[in-house]
Amino acid sequence: MKLKKYNQEETVKYWDSNTEVEIPEYVFKENDVRGVWVSNVANIDTPCKMPKEEYQAYLKQMIANMAKYNLNVMVFQVRPCNDAYYPSKLNPWSRFITGTEGKDPGFDVLQYVIDEAKKYNIRVHAWMNPYRVGQGALFPADATPSEEEIEKAKLAYLATLDDLNFAKRHPEHTIVDGAYKIILSPSHPEVIEFVTKSIMEVAEKYDVEAVHIDDYFYPYGKIPFAREEQDFNKYRKSADQSFDDWRRENVNQMIKSVHDELKKSFSKTGKKVLFGISPFAIYRTNKTIREDGWEKGSYHSAGALQCYSELYSDVYKWMKEKWIDYVVPQIYFPFERRDVTYHDLTKWWNDLVEETGTILYIGQALYQMGSNEVWQNPQEIANQLKFNCQFKNVKGTIFFTYKDLVKGQNDIKDQALDTIFKLWTTND
Repeated sequence: MKLKKYNQEETVKYWDSNTEVEIPEYVFKENDVRGVWVSNVANIDTPCKMPKEEYQAYLKQMIANMAKYNLNVMVFQVRPCNDAYYPSKLNPWSRFITGTEGKDPGFDVLQYVIDEAKKYNIRVHAWMNPYRVGQGALFPADATPSEEEIEKAKLAYLATLDDLNFAKRHPEHTIVDGAYKIILSPSHPEVIEFVTKSIMEVAEKYDVEAVHIDDYFYPYGKIPFAREEQDFNKYRKSADQSFDDWRRENVNQMIKSVHDELKKSFSKTGKKVLFGISPFAIYRTNKTIREDGWEKGSYHSAGALQCYSELYSDVYKWMKEKWIDYVVPQIYFPFERRDVTYHDLTKWWNDLVEETGTILYIGQALYQMGSNEVWQNPQEIANQLKFNCQFKNVKGTIFFTYKDLVKGQNDIKDQALDTIFKLWTTND
């Protein structure tokens, strides 16, 4: 049927056209991914400073709640801030478990989650943030500290970290971004090697279906050129390599390094661990819309952020080179936004993976339901799930984030959860 705007007779159309958006009947497919992200950074989805038994009970209930909705994949964050949710030889225990970085919570959190998830046939993907060191900013956003003050504040923060933390051991491999947050320096070979080893430690030790990186590559708070200029001159491949291409190549090297090590491990052990990326939904804008666009780019407003040019993540290259197994674009937009729309982006990604053969899941913004004027339709998420059914390359969905599966936040979200429950559980 034709999709109508919420509480209106007007139909929703594709970008700059009169083609109406069609919403088919929902078709339940048992093998499609029905997933959710579990965000541990800043304790978005899990608690902190909780006694071991209570913490385990929380995790147990969390997984039971997922099973209630017939979910089959959990993307569990195991490396939120250069730390670990498992006993690691490379990274300290996360402060988001006990409140103190390096403090042993008394059990292997990741293994416990895997064991509990298996009881419900829920597969676990280990979610890693490659570069982030500090969650908080060293200075307020409107501050104008000198570079000397920034360096001093950085070293003071690193000194508070656990002795095992790579950033504390190697401050020379860290950098402060434009939002005054500390990350590992993406261009340093030592960082690429360390991130790869950290990911492989989990891939080789744990029974996870996949390792997973989200949209945080070069940070949204852009690193000022001056802070990377020395590295640019030191590490660039040639004199004519542009600064933007150099940044993209730094991330390319990290992605390829992880791919190569996963491939080596598989050839030795026969244990296949998938590699997935969840990028910001807009890779590049179509060249008919903006001058620096791409002939294959997606359709939306000219001012939309592009992960290619602003996060320096060339996800199309990773797909084309077969460095990643699956992609989950974060299409956190509704049908009725004026500048960027769910339907235009979902169709675009479906068409793109037709070329590359990459497995495609859609990242959907359950968290947005009821949050602002364009997320008022209680059927928004259900309509998105129905819309997905018409595309043969869409193999499932992953919701952000777990806490939004728990009722009681707002009536619109609660209605959405009732609809999701019916779509995913009445076919058993």
